[in-house]
Amino acid sequence: MLKNQKKFLYLFVLLGLMSCSADKSSDIEEIEAEIDSATLTSQKVEKKPYFVGTNPTPNGKKWKTVYKLTDEFSDNEINLEKWYTDPNAHPHLKWPGRLPALFQSKRIKANNGKMTIEVGKLGKPKTISPYGEPLTYTYYGGILRSKVTSTVGNYYECRMKMSKTEMGGGFWLMGFNNNCNKKHEIDITESVGVLTPLTAEWAKRAKWDEIYHSNAIRRENKCQEDSERAQGAVTTRTKNHERYYVYGFWWKSATELVFFLDGKEQYTLRPPVPFNQQMYLQFSIESYDWNPIPADGGKVASASLKDRTCYVDYIRTFKLINK
Repeated sequence: MLKNQKKFLYLFVLLGLMSCSADKSSDIEEIEAEIDSATLTSQKVEKKPYFVGTNPTPNGKKWKTVYKLTDEFSDNEINLEKWYTDPNAHPHLKWPGRLPALFQSKRIKANNGKMTIEVGKLGKPKTISPYGEPLTYTYYGGILRSKVTSTVGNYYECRMKMSKTEMGGGFWLMGFNNNCNKKHEIDITESVGVLTPLTAEWAKRAKWDEIYHSNAIRRENKCQEDSERAQGAVTTRTKNHERYYVYGFWWKSATELVFFLDGKEQYTLRPPVPFNQQMYLQFSIESYDWNPIPADGGKVASASLKDRTCYVDYIRTFKLINK
């Protein structure tokens, strides 16, 4: 159908232009290019996970996009059919952000094929009481949460560049069941934009502004007060805010979590208990008590909008199917 429409439109334009002067030939080339572009963009291209070198895809299988957990951010607004941006809107996950930075929906936008999350200082402090006791926030960030869950077997990938401030965060999955051994968290990547003299010594040694770090956490619950975690990390080639990195995670099995950076496998984590529950996909930029925002607001308050913004090129999720 598109092919025939293209031929008809091309002939119609060509006949019209032939009646004009010969110097209109460039117009024909421009119109043909526009038709080709429209044809290409109308066709749905199946994406694939980004692997470099060894491809871990099992024999006889291939990856298929899970569209409800995938977004190229090609529109000029966040797709609210897929995501929650209001931290209070999710039916199971209500965390409003770690003090002193409050998650705000309006800080998350889609522009020029990217999702952006802005951080900064609030015009005036805001006090809320989500857990009974009042909490007063003075800065802001944002969190994106999926509307559907995902589980064992899938592959998750994002391409992002961290903001250049004391705040940070990243790409992660969170369970919602508070029953014993069932509230789990998988941090695919977590880092911050810059370190300061106030940064905890362990984070300075690990270079948390130049790191690919992942967690598999069994969260505390009513049956067990202490949490347990497995974690892995490698140093990145640059500061996290200096370039885009592709972060990937294959939830290969309930006991085998495989992590990738720029298409290459980095490490495998064995979670404290089998991770076999449904989880929501999330992306957040938040504050940390071990990398506190300085009293004067630091870069969160003073940096340019560009430096206060985290850029996400895409979020993709795939599942394995038979060839």
